[in-house]
Amino acid sequence: MGLFDIFGGKKNEALAEQEREQALAAQKEQALEEVKAAHEGLEWPVIGRLNPVNIKGAEDSVMKETVSEDRKDAVGEMIYEEEISPDSLKFLSSQELLFLLTALEKFHKHSPLPGFEANHRKVYNVVLDRIRDAEYLYVLYDLATGYPFIDHGFGCIYFEKELAEEAAALFAKQYRKLAVKECLVEDKQNHNKVGFFDFLYYIGIENLIIDNGAYRARFKRNEIVAAPGDWGGDKKMMPSNPALNFAMMDCLAERKWPVNYEKRDEVIKAKEMRMFTLMRNGRFILPMKHEGPAEVMEDGRIKIGKDSKIEFLILKTPDGKQFLPVYTDGFEFAKVNKGKEWNAGVFRFQDLIRFVGDRDGVTFNPDGHRIIMNKQQLMVIEAAAQQADALKAKKS
Repeated sequence: MGLFDIFGGKKNEALAEQEREQALAAQKEQALEEVKAAHEGLEWPVIGRLNPVNIKGAEDSVMKETVSEDRKDAVGEMIYEEEISPDSLKFLSSQELLFLLTALEKFHKHSPLPGFEANHRKVYNVVLDRIRDAEYLYVLYDLATGYPFIDHGFGCIYFEKELAEEAAALFAKQYRKLAVKECLVEDKQNHNKVGFFDFLYYIGIENLIIDNGAYRARFKRNEIVAAPGDWGGDKKMMPSNPALNFAMMDCLAERKWPVNYEKRDEVIKAKEMRMFTLMRNGRFILPMKHEGPAEVMEDGRIKIGKDSKIEFLILKTPDGKQFLPVYTDGFEFAKVNKGKEWNAGVFRFQDLIRFVGDRDGVTFNPDGHRIIMNKQQLMVIEAAAQQADALKAKKS
């Protein structure tokens, strides 16, 4: 083979490679044009309604736009990229990031986008990272319950105070009395202090929306942080009733919402039944003293000896009624101002009925939810549950 043949061969290979690259680029460009053609006429997303609630005169209340048309055009083009660069996401504002996530979903639903799954996950993960790394988040609190507001099963948190306040103003048109609370996500100076997302675990809020009312995204609490261990001890021995706490919050909020709507009574009754069912199956903390032998069982409950004397903390109302304070978890129990002479016992719902005695009833989380149940209500719940259990056993 001659010298010219060698150089000629290399030149031909280079030309062939260049032609392949050009053909591939042309193919990609044509594919991109086809994808864009499939979305022709489809507008960029706009901010939608806050929620499905219809209040006369406020049906069309929406937040003002948070992303300009120019920025929509610039950010929106990223949906057509086969692989969105992480570096390109760093400089987007939180609302631009959520707009991009919304645009990906809207356009892909209309016609498939290239690399949608990977790109959507990439953008979503950046949203989660920003939530996780935030020093403070702004949370809507329900003044009727004193706990975070629940909108159709979701807690509402915000990156910016201004957005949270605008959302609270929109909710006010739905007769919701809300306040914006600045919440420290994690106290880096005191690692023993319960973090914000740990707190949400205890009160049962697992579903969340970031920036509800603007461009938004739904996510799970456990995508930010895992469920905490109760009190740092044996988890089996420490009561934790997040589902019940959530049900109590949800029921209280519905009861105190000053509106009338079709089937309101049925909705409240259903929420009460969910709450009662969870109560009946729960384990609770009661402040107590005892003299004589008592055995702590594997599940944390206390078995009182036959000759032991037991005394419970009593709450007295101005009208002379007496209630046993009952706590759903250590977080609520820590709120009580009790003397050092009081210990804590773990008991079942059935034990509460027995311990009430001639008192008027119990108060669940008196410094929190403050759900008051008289003795008759407790007995009705237990009787109904036993009847349901018997019917279920009979059918099986």
